[in-house]
Amino acid sequence: MKMGIVNKQKVVALLTGLVLLVCWLPISAQTTVRLEESDTRNLLFTASIGKEKIMPVTFCLNVDKMSSGHRDWYSVSGWFQLNRDGEPKFPLAGIKTSELLTLYYFKDEALADTLFNFRYDDYDKYNFREMMVRYHYMADFVEKMTFKDVYGEVGKDSVNGRGIRGEWTDGKMHLPINVYRSDLEILQHNSLLKIHHNGSDFYFDLYALNLPLFYPGEHTVEGYAVVGDTVRVVLSYQRASKAYALGACGAGEEEGFLWLEIDGKNGHLLQLEDYRLFSCLKSINSKVGYQDEKQESYIVTDAESTRFLNFNKETMELEWKEGG
Repeated sequence: MKMGIVNKQKVVALLTGLVLLVCWLPISAQTTVRLEESDTRNLLFTASIGKEKIMPVTFCLNVDKMSSGHRDWYSVSGWFQLNRDGEPKFPLAGIKTSELLTLYYFKDEALADTLFNFRYDDYDKYNFREMMVRYHYMADFVEKMTFKDVYGEVGKDSVNGRGIRGEWTDGKMHLPINVYRSDLEILQHNSLLKIHHNGSDFYFDLYALNLPLFYPGEHTVEGYAVVGDTVRVVLSYQRASKAYALGACGAGEEEGFLWLEIDGKNGHLLQLEDYRLFSCLKSINSKVGYQDEKQESYIVTDAESTRFLNFNKETMELEWKEGG
């Protein structure tokens, strides 16, 4: 009787192990590719004001409103506070343009509203850059703080040769501000490619690959294929031609495919190719050729020639062929 029970237990254990093995193998070997894009619109950081007498300060900043002429220039709201118990928070209004951040503490709420909502904007009197300069040099403030990106020797707190040089003023006295970080980008565009392959996870920051990013949703995963020990991924993109939204190509677009080849063993990026289908900056136009479930073709014309781009959606191969 005991032998029968033991044998049955062995059979059940064997069958259970086989079921687990069958279920486990596909999951372990599965490859998935996802793209996550988002914007970060706030920043909290510490600094110190002064030379001999140092005052530790905390800043909390938020992107308030985007400017009318640049996709990465914006007004800023927030507060700052001395790092001591019981200290009040003082409201801030500011402007961020390229490498310059200017913050004001106003008692007059109308002045803060002028900054938040770009009420100096008047294209009949000024060009866009002149209007932005006016916001950096407003009067009637209680306190003003400016921060500028600098490169080279900044001090012991600089990182990779880049740092922030800041200054505080009440209109009469001027004091340095030491910032303990290498940048003050409040608006951060995030585009993270996540690949799961053979039980390992690999991550690729498209912004770190020096690709221009302006808005979430500019890239889409068109597909991927496992070829030997590599993973091929094709992303399509449709983005603004440049950050400055005025002038030539200010409203232009760039469209195409990004082709990535990744080592499936260690996640190293082996190749990255850009296949441009449309470009205001480079005067490229295209039209769709043949399309079905397995392949697509495009007729691409620039100032010098016409070429054909073939996209094999099964092997994730992109190939140029010369045209007429």
